[in-house]
Amino acid sequence: MEFLFKKSSLVPSKELKKIARRLFPYRNQISEIIKNKNWFANEASLNLPDDQDILTIVEKTVNKKVTKDLKYLINIGIGGSNLGTKAIYDALFGFFDPLEPDRYPKIIFADTNNPNKLAKIKKIISQKIKSATEILINIVSKSGETTETIANFEILIKPLFNRFPSINDRVVVTTGKNSPLWREAKKKGIDCLPIPKKVGGRYSVFSAVGLFPLAAVGINIKKLRQGALKARRESTQKDYLKDPALISAIITYYHYQKNKNINNTFFFAGELESLGKWYRQLMGESLGKTDCYGHKNCLVGITPIVSIGSTDLHSVGQLYLGGPKDKITTFVAVKNNNHDQRIGQRFFNRLVPIIKGKKLSTIMDSILKGTKTAYKKQKLPFMEVFLKENNESALGEYLQFKMIEMMYLAKLLNVNAFNQPHVELYKKETRKILQGTK
Repeated sequence: MEFLFKKSSLVPSKELKKIARRLFPYRNQISEIIKNKNWFANEASLNLPDDQDILTIVEKTVNKKVTKDLKYLINIGIGGSNLGTKAIYDALFGFFDPLEPDRYPKIIFADTNNPNKLAKIKKIISQKIKSATEILINIVSKSGETTETIANFEILIKPLFNRFPSINDRVVVTTGKNSPLWREAKKKGIDCLPIPKKVGGRYSVFSAVGLFPLAAVGINIKKLRQGALKARRESTQKDYLKDPALISAIITYYHYQKNKNINNTFFFAGELESLGKWYRQLMGESLGKTDCYGHKNCLVGITPIVSIGSTDLHSVGQLYLGGPKDKITTFVAVKNNNHDQRIGQRFFNRLVPIIKGKKLSTIMDSILKGTKTAYKKQKLPFMEVFLKENNESALGEYLQFKMIEMMYLAKLLNVNAFNQPHVELYKKETRKILQGTK
């Protein structure tokens, strides 16, 4: 991964160094957590990429559950139990699934209580599943009591339970050890995968939450972990200027202090859109809080948005370039494409003659360069991330880079990066309403 910022971030080097000094003690703390394999720290997720126990139990479960005729893995989860897995799957397969209907196995994400979506998943189960070995259901809930997740499972298991008496063998539960869901699953003889106690949902993609479903459909989780380890090493090296997570956090914080409170991740690769949605949760839940000193009305938060190039240049490009200067942007692109193609001009050769003989990648690169030039002329700050390829290693590196960045950013903003107390507000009210309805 290549991270660029010096000519485009609009942060004076003196300010960069000044803010970095504030983070040095926390940077040392992170290094100690990794060195000592501290699973009791809030930052315990940093120990996931090289934890052998997690890898062993995931691989053992994959070997036990995945059959040669597996067609569909139904992943039932919401929020952090779902978004990281979907980000990687969509980047490698899911974005192209509508164009590759005969490629199996596929993951279907049951991540909403939308009745129409659930009805269509049930239709697939009823019409396309001929034997129990063609399906695998993975329920993911850290607490073991997530309303949406349990409801979806009850809906989707019914048609399978009626057809296949031994369907329990085709279910895996991923949850906190000894959670209510864990205990109930064990009673029914269902295999369980544990989520470490100190690993929250949005930081859990390198635990069984992400590793099991991804490995089950053929994604190389060892390379995914290798990429994460690379990002982790960069965050602990001596030269802080070579730590993308630290620098990205500082630049974002600096501009937040200048009233730029919208963070735009601008992907020039459509298959990475779900990666942006994962980051949207990471930033939203980690930073949207009252500061840790409890100052009255001191509310903190950066609003994350996701854009896709070149599509969104034709929808919100005018706003970004000509509207309020309240955004900090990170452009993300993939350097190498194995399916590049040249453009002929057999039919409409007079309409856009400059594209004749050009590669598709050349056009996309030119659009990205043109966009960055326009940003510079408008004095709009941005950073750049280039993934070498769209593969497991690059995705793992990006995900870990962003998780460490968020830890630094929360420290600068004086909020707890690992809790989400206000999410419980809607859950509490939902339970009240459900208790009073039929």
